[in-house]
Amino acid sequence: MRGSAREVNRGEPNKGMGCVKVKILKIGVTGSAGSGKSLVCQGLKTLGLVTFDCDLIARQIVEPGQKAYEGVVSCFGPDVVKQDKTLDRARLRKIMVNRPDLRRQLEALLHPLIIAQMLLQIKTAVYDREPACAVEVPLLFELGMAAKFDVTVVVAATREALVARISTRDKVSAESAIKILALQMAQEKKIKQADHVIENNGNPGKLFESVEKFYTKIKKEFLTIKS
Repeated sequence: MRGSAREVNRGEPNKGMGCVKVKILKIGVTGSAGSGKSLVCQGLKTLGLVTFDCDLIARQIVEPGQKAYEGVVSCFGPDVVKQDKTLDRARLRKIMVNRPDLRRQLEALLHPLIIAQMLLQIKTAVYDREPACAVEVPLLFELGMAAKFDVTVVVAATREALVARISTRDKVSAESAIKILALQMAQEKKIKQADHVIENNGNPGKLFESVEKFYTKIKKEFLTIKS
């Protein structure tokens, strides 16, 4: 773990007090594709945390008219643009799996922009329930982003479950799902670097219990006022 939670401004317009400084606990949620990161973040949102999704941010920054949009088209060519001028994400995913050189170019373009936007959203969010946020970051350790969070947690599952979930979600073969997993850091390495691990065995009820137990533990550690 990397120390105490950060301070951000919390607006309280109804009280006419402007902004006050509050401690905000920042949780980085990561894991392999198909592990259930989004489900864990949904559980944390239910508990009152503000949640952010780096995949969603990645989609926002490459919308038509955005600076990164032109960079992607320049890197991959007009074939990745659909008739409505948005990017063909399915085609991009296939290219990234089969062309490591182009994938590295895309990552070099997008990742700094994603991180900057993520930090901006964390800073400007309204924390009206829990003084904490959870950010879904698929490549948290690969990008060396652990230091940007107070706590990191890996969502883990069996390899068989990961492959099956990716195949179902992306409508691809098991072979393609395995290639997608190969693009990321091995789950075992992520677990070794994480502060906490949440197992997702496919039972939503048990997963939420694990999420609740996890947050109760770290909330007590980071947010309890000590006398």
